[in-house]
Order: sequence, then C-alpha cells, then structure tokens
Amino acid sequence: MEADSYRVLARFYDAAYSKADLRDIPFYVDLAERVGGPVLEVGCGTGRVLLEVAARGIEIDGLDSSEDQLRVLQAKLDGPCAGVRDRIRLHRQDMRTFSLDRRFRLITAPFRPVQHLYTVRDQIAAFRTIHKHLLPDGRFAFDAFYPKYEMLDADMDVEKPDFEWADPEVPGRMVRRYFVRESIDKLNQLFSGRFLFRVFDGDTLVSEEREQIRLSYYTYPQFLLLFELCGFRVLEEYGSFAREPIGICKEMIFVLGCA
Repeated sequence: MEADSYRVLARFYDAAYSKADLRDIPFYVDLAERVGGPVLEVGCGTGRVLLEVAARGIEIDGLDSSEDQLRVLQAKLDGPCAGVRDRIRLHRQDMRTFSLDRRFRLITAPFRPVQHLYTVRDQIAAFRTIHKHLLPDGRFAFDAFYPKYEMLDADMDVEKPDFEWADPEVPGRMVRRYFVRESIDKLNQLFSGRFLFRVFDGDTLVSEEREQIRLSYYTYPQFLLLFELCGFRVLEEYGSFAREPIGICKEMIFVLGCA
C-alpha cells in the first residue's frame, strides 16, 4: 500500500472541512474526557480533533503518515495553538506498523483513516498494532461510512462541486473544490477519484491543483470479523454521532475494548 500523500489536500484541509457538517468533534472530546488520557489519535492530520482534546487538558499523541499534514499541525503548535503544545507529541508513522514507547487508555481514529487500508492484510496489521498499544482496560474508537452501493459507482468521471471558501492568503479570491469519481473495484471494495482545487479571482480561473484519493469501504459483518480476529470486543456502536442506533445505516461508529 502506497500512503496517500495529502500534499495538496493538506494546504486546503482546514478551510474545506470547516464547511463540512461532520459533527464528530463533540463525540471524540466527550469520549476522551470520559475515558481519560493518555490518548493517541491515529490519522491526526492537521489537528482538527486532536487540538480540541488537548484544549480540555488531556495529554494526547498524534500519529499520521503524511508529512504535509503534520507540518501544518506543527505550525499551529508553534503559533496560535502554542498553549496546548506541552500536552501533545507528534509521530510520523504508518498506522499498520507504528511503534511507540507507551500504551494508551484511549486510541481514536476520527474521520475514517481506516478507509485508507486497502487490503485485508493491511487492515489486520493496523488493528493488531492498535491493540498492542492499548492498556488492558483501554478503548479504541473510530468511524467509517456505511456503504451506499447505489452511489458508489454513480456519475463516473463527472465533476461534482463540493465546497467553496474565501482564500485566506489573497483577499477577494475564492477557492472551489470539486470531486471526480474515477473507478470502483467492487470485488476488493475500493473506489478512487480526484479532488480539484480551483482558485478564482472573480470569474477568472487563477490556478488549479489536483490530488488523487483512494478509499476502501467495509460492511458491518466484515468489521465484526476483523474485531474478533484482532482481539477486540464491541462496547458501543452507533449509526451517527448523535448516538443513534447503528441500524440506521448512515455511519458506523465503534468503541471497542480488549477481548
């Protein structure tokens, strides 16, 4: 598996997802306050969730394979978020093979990092590595989308407008993001596409950058088998971050303990 670079996405990540109605931060912050630290966030990215946990006074490590994402996060810790820097340690490692010098009371993987695991071997490796880093009474919490099969292979090679926001670097310019679905592998449960980031000055296109992305998707029984194989048991499961039943089939959100 070649890691997704997030070279372009990292620059636009915070602005793009400030427009998204993700609703996951209160869930993960509440869990961290309930379980307590130390916490490890796998796939911490630019710190969207991690910084909120640290702001509650909780010690947290952040792990990501993307150097570009971590560079953005480190700039925050060196600048506007310096007040929580002493509670945070960052690691550039792979979720399948990471090795840290401690175990954690809570490990989280918010906003679907497990969907960047593309083979059964990679999925087992990541879940076993996470299990190895949990304290005996620790918890592992993560989310993934419930696959809507009618949408997965719809509208191939069609640009779909996603978000737009004001360019923070150049007043008067707008950034617009589009997504193009390119392929689907139904046998191996993978799909791929590309994001387009276009900067406009009025109606004039100033620049365009692209980033490829590939995601896996899971069924609910597949997750249950993965948990059994890797030494986990389900403590809580939800279908939304409002803690609705998982059977509504919107999201798959799990809080796991060691079996």
